[in-house]
Amino acid sequence: MSKAQPTDSASARRGDDACLICGSLNHTTRFGATYRGSAADAGSYFLSHRTATAHGRVVRCRDCGFTFTSPRFCDSEYDEIYGKIQVPSAPDSAFEQAKTARFQRLGSVIRRFQAEPGQFLDFGCGDGAFLRTFGRSGGVGFDVGADGSRLEGGYEILNGSWDQIAGSPAAPAAHFDFVAAFDVLEHLPHVERDIALISKVLKPSGLLFATVPDIESLVSRAMGSRWSMLLLEHLWYFSRRTLTIMMARNGLEAMHFQATPFDAPVAHVATRLAQAFGMKGALLPGPLTKLVLPVPAGIVLGVFRKTA
Repeated sequence: MSKAQPTDSASARRGDDACLICGSLNHTTRFGATYRGSAADAGSYFLSHRTATAHGRVVRCRDCGFTFTSPRFCDSEYDEIYGKIQVPSAPDSAFEQAKTARFQRLGSVIRRFQAEPGQFLDFGCGDGAFLRTFGRSGGVGFDVGADGSRLEGGYEILNGSWDQIAGSPAAPAAHFDFVAAFDVLEHLPHVERDIALISKVLKPSGLLFATVPDIESLVSRAMGSRWSMLLLEHLWYFSRRTLTIMMARNGLEAMHFQATPFDAPVAHVATRLAQAFGMKGALLPGPLTKLVLPVPAGIVLGVFRKTA
């Protein structure tokens, strides 16, 4: 297959952008858009505290099968959307418990492949919850935001533009023993460029641990258009095969895949199911709403090794 050419913001907004995997312009609609508003109104449909669920037009490449959102917003529009999202000032204890449970599970996989402590990067780290849960020294986080750094739970969090930070003294080339990228690749407008830069900062034989929604998962196939991972913020819907292709193009060899659940409070699960099926939220007993469950959501964890 030929390498896809980078897409510009104008073509992405029109929906005539090339497939990232094979470069084809031959697409077919897999799921019609359920959101028809503007970028200015999209913030309430983004991230875990969204008040409604919707998605853009999701297409499938006729030549290689890669599935992605098309058209998409422009880069500046995504920056504006994420910049305006309001995160509740008081953390929800059930959400925090769910994050801890999930990161403990993902951390146990990392320990299987990366037994020795080393230097590592949490790419797209948010508030640093994985770093705190994983609990090893030598970790640093990266997240988009105003240039600079901050401390979260004793860990340094780098903020700024990844294409400027990768390879800089803050994140040197061939520096990290492993990189964790949990629930982030599907959000990135320039995902292949960012994967290439992750490969750049890994040591030879270093590891990348990444989770993404799996469009070919049993959950996705069973739920169809009601799959909970069909979201306005998700731009790319990888399968194990298409993710393997993209990683290999950037010097990363697939070593291992496994389905992984998404830990969530019962109240959150009930809300998402109600949104997916157009129902009002179910009334549940108070204590039950905070119970955290490992929910099969059609997410795959991949482990990749840098080959050069």
